[in-house]
Amino acid sequence: MSGPADDAAEFQPDALTSETVSAWLRRHPDFLQDNPEVLTFLTPPEFKRGERILDMQRFMLDKVQAELAGLRRREKQLLQAAEGNAAGQSKIHQAVAAIVEAPDIHALNSLIRTKLPALLDLESAVLCIEKTGALALAGANPIGAGGIANLLGRKQRVLLQEKTAGEPLIFGDEADRVKSVAYLRLRTGGNSPEMLLALGSGRDDGFDPRQATDLILFFADILETRIKQCLGPTS
Repeated sequence: MSGPADDAAEFQPDALTSETVSAWLRRHPDFLQDNPEVLTFLTPPEFKRGERILDMQRFMLDKVQAELAGLRRREKQLLQAAEGNAAGQSKIHQAVAAIVEAPDIHALNSLIRTKLPALLDLESAVLCIEKTGALALAGANPIGAGGIANLLGRKQRVLLQEKTAGEPLIFGDEADRVKSVAYLRLRTGGNSPEMLLALGSGRDDGFDPRQATDLILFFADILETRIKQCLGPTS
């Protein structure tokens, strides 16, 4: 079986003819596919029709059209991503403004349950705690000791899952409407119980493990700060 070295030895520049080039191309039918830039400096033949006549102009035109179509698809995808990012950023900013204005922990938890879903286009939003009896967090959903570690592990801060049902323990009666989820560990520190913000989307792709998390983590940072402020220095 001949290789590149054999080809070089067989076809020396001084010995190249149309027959040797044609023979080499027949032995390497993928050459133009692997080296499409060659088409940019080849002179195409005149348009002809007939049996076994290759229309190189048609070949080149089809290739250019395919490349342009690919560029248009990528441009459309980039524009859609940019528009989606802008819309997501606007929603997060509105949610942050509402969080900052909440006067106390009770109002904050009520806002999360009743207003945050509409602000972020979600089916459900739940503030969860691991301990019961935390009066300052009345209304938050207790999920039991170790519940957050079971979901996120010991250190992971955010978990996004697509095409998954909502956990009834977390989302309660709204669980059956949840199709994808985001779990955010809230690092409030001090004596406050472990906390988790659970967000449930009604779309299979509402949350995606491959999506960027900068906006949602920004929101978590603001929520953490506001919870600390509401709980006071003893937390």
